[in-house]
This record gives sequence, C-alpha cells and structure tokens, in this order.
Amino acid sequence: MRALNIQRYFSMYIRGQFFDIWLLVILINCINAERRPVPKRVTAEYGSDLSLSCTFQNQDSDDTIVQWLFQNVTDSIHHKPKSHWRPLFLNTQSLIPRETRYSIQQKIRQINQTFLDHTTILTLSKVTNSDEGLYMCKSLLPRTIQMTYQVRVIQSLDINPKQIFIPPNEIGQYSIQLNCILKDNHTNRRHHEIYWWHNNKRLGSRTNRYARIVKNITQQTLISTLFYTGDPAVITGSYVCESEPLKRYISVEFKTNRSTNLFISWILMIPVWIVQYQNYN
Repeated sequence: MRALNIQRYFSMYIRGQFFDIWLLVILINCINAERRPVPKRVTAEYGSDLSLSCTFQNQDSDDTIVQWLFQNVTDSIHHKPKSHWRPLFLNTQSLIPRETRYSIQQKIRQINQTFLDHTTILTLSKVTNSDEGLYMCKSLLPRTIQMTYQVRVIQSLDINPKQIFIPPNEIGQYSIQLNCILKDNHTNRRHHEIYWWHNNKRLGSRTNRYARIVKNITQQTLISTLFYTGDPAVITGSYVCESEPLKRYISVEFKTNRSTNLFISWILMIPVWIVQYQNYN
C-alpha cells in the first residue's frame, strides 16, 4: 500500500515538473515573440530603385556596428531557420562584392552633447522579383537593435486619368472619379492596401462623407476607385493614391478659358509697358 502511494506521488511529481517546463517554454516563446520585430511592409515597383533605412542612437559613432541581412521570399514563407539569412553589408563593407545593384550610405547627426543619430540606408537598383523577401537592419554594438522590412515587388502602380479640369462656370455639386491601378502577379495570394489623399488629408467614408472608395480585385490587378462629390472649389487640388511607399499624383484644377488667359497676360504686361514708356520719354 505504501509502495502504491509512493508511486502515485512520484507520478504526480513528474506531471507537475512537465507542466512547469511546458509553462516555461510558453513564457520563453512569448518573450521572444515580443522582442522579434514585426516586419514593415514595403511595396516596390519592378525595375525601380528602392531605399530602406534605419536609425540608431549611440554615444559614439565609432562603436556602432550595423549589419544588413536578406532572406528571400521562399525562405520567409516556409519559416526556415536563421542560418538562411544572407549577409549583405557590415557597416559600409559589402559582403557580396559581385552584386553591384546594392549600395550603402551612412549619415551621422549630432542630437545633443551626448547622443548621435546613426542612419544607414540600403539601396537596391532595378528591383526584380528575386529581391522579394525580408531585409533586416541590425545594430550589434553597444546593444542589439534590429528593424525588419518585408519587401514585395509589384509590376506597376498607375493612376487614371492623369489630370482633370473643371469648367470655370461650373456651379452646384461636381463629381469626379479617379482610378488607382495596382498590377501584381500574386494579387490573388496576398493582400494590398491602397490609400487616397486629398491636399495632404486622408480620404475615406469615415473621414469624409462626400468620398466613396470601391475596390475591385482580379487575379493580377487591384483597382481602387475614388468617387468624390462636392463644391468645385472644395474638390480641386492635389490627389494621391498610395501603396506605401509608392505614390501616384493627379491634379484637379479649374479650366481657364482663352479670354481669361489673355486678360491675365495683359495685366502682367502693364509694368513692362510703363517701363518702356518712361524710357522713351
């Protein structure tokens, strides 16, 4: 009987130890998850140049060691181990001398008497689909800080029409329709966001009751259409469609007729005529 109690006690003790270990593993994973930086999504257009930057604060620029690493999109999707991170630069020293499309730039700015801003900028020229993946900027000394970018390459981002003119005698409500077209070979497999701005103010149904945005997604295209209605003087200005960091611009202006242009030209010529008259006399 005593042996049976000892066996039960031992079994409960073992289970308790396993439970404690299990809680410890979960806690460690949670801590690592909090420390692991969330990648910032960046969209690049095929054939364009892309710059990624990160800034660290330090007391001495000579002590700062910054490393850039790359993990291609295949390894990122399958969550392969860290050994698949490919080193690109150590400070300004290239670790891939055969790859000439990569360049590095460093800027140092004095914040106060104690601290410096150390900025490093990685530039990729003529981006291709093989450049998709994770890019990590890591400061090794005096303390480890890292920032990660998730780069996605699209085929193009365009806006239509290129320009809109409102008739000068237009009164009452006026409506415009703008289309932002994002082309991507993988639109059906990943999520894209397009944002609209008017005169540096974000547009949306929640921020402006006169604005309505409609999305249409096909296998390789995302079209975001902005419908905007209001007084002509209100809806004129600069419009931007954005898929960070890519931006496309369009201008909505009042159309000036020929007589107005002649009148403005005549007004601008008056000072010239006055000077000529004074010189003549």
